[in-house]
Amino acid sequence: MRDPEEADKSATPGWSMEIGATEHRPLRQQAMFVYGTSVAIGLHLALIHLQLWRSISAFIFFLGASLIYATVMLALWRWVLPNLPGRSVVSNTAWQSVVCLLVFTVVSLATTEVFGILVDGKSLFRPNEVADLTITITADRLRWGRLIYSLIPIVPTALLCIIAYKLHWWRIQVLQVREHELRQLAASAQLAALRAQIHPHFLFNSLNSIAQLISTDPEKAEACVERLAEIFRYMLRGSSGEFVPLAEELKFAEAYLEIEKARFGDEIDVQERVDDSVRNVLLPSLILQPLVENAVKHGISRKVGGGSIIIEAARDNGDLRLSVRDTGLGIRSTENVFDKGVGLRNVRDRLTKLYGPAYEPSIATQDGVGTTVTLRVPLGARPTPLIP
Repeated sequence: MRDPEEADKSATPGWSMEIGATEHRPLRQQAMFVYGTSVAIGLHLALIHLQLWRSISAFIFFLGASLIYATVMLALWRWVLPNLPGRSVVSNTAWQSVVCLLVFTVVSLATTEVFGILVDGKSLFRPNEVADLTITITADRLRWGRLIYSLIPIVPTALLCIIAYKLHWWRIQVLQVREHELRQLAASAQLAALRAQIHPHFLFNSLNSIAQLISTDPEKAEACVERLAEIFRYMLRGSSGEFVPLAEELKFAEAYLEIEKARFGDEIDVQERVDDSVRNVLLPSLILQPLVENAVKHGISRKVGGGSIIIEAARDNGDLRLSVRDTGLGIRSTENVFDKGVGLRNVRDRLTKLYGPAYEPSIATQDGVGTTVTLRVPLGARPTPLIP
């Protein structure tokens, strides 16, 4: 069996939504920082030109150019600068400087060229006639003035991009990655603790059932002890795997029911209605046995004459629907029923941590008819635990 950490993390809706939100949060923060700063600078320059030259076109140009620069800078921070080569800080910074200078040169020339063509039909790259003014600036200098003007913001903008990335966002990204890893490790440890909780709970209930057989039927008690030993060997073998096929979960539940049938005899009738196509579906290990145990303990054992336990499994809208139904006496109220016992609470907590609140198990009961507990598991690869 593969380790669950190798699973495709996008296989479940709960995981996709949670991780999607986690990954997009830094991008939104960066966007707010970059666009807010750029719009403030662009608005400042635009208002100066509007005041000095009464030029609406210049006002629009500076605002639009600031948004373009912000978009390019954000793209560099997110996808280009982190992936540039360089074994040392110096070489890596050199690569980043070269790329930023080249990119902002192209952006600055392009925005100035588009503005010139749209406003007055003049291009940076084609000579055009400009009449001499009454000031000491010659026509030749005026021809080069727009080009020089477009090159002025390249160096300060590139320096701002590199310095801000090195001193601010790069550190934030490193901390965010570490935080994500630590939270994921904590979630995995919590799931392991929940899974380990099942072992002593199962052992206690099984030994309690065997103890009741010792005085009445020692041979059956001995057989049950041997069966219990086999069960625990299976549990030890599978302790390294968080997920197992449904077929193995069914075998484990059947072994537990054999111990209970030795105690109750013909009062327990077990039926399985399992679609063959779902027997190899992976689901959290030790997730079925608590449901079966609950059906025996709170359903069949309290009813005179016993009853049936029906295990059903089938595909349902992209999920595995797994239910355990008993024909016992039912329960008076389902309110907070998953908080009252170790088994059901453990099942609920593991499912919600793995797949999200939408996959919390449900329970239905009818007085004198019985109780049904239903859980759903997304079909596909195994997920990584959800990070709260």
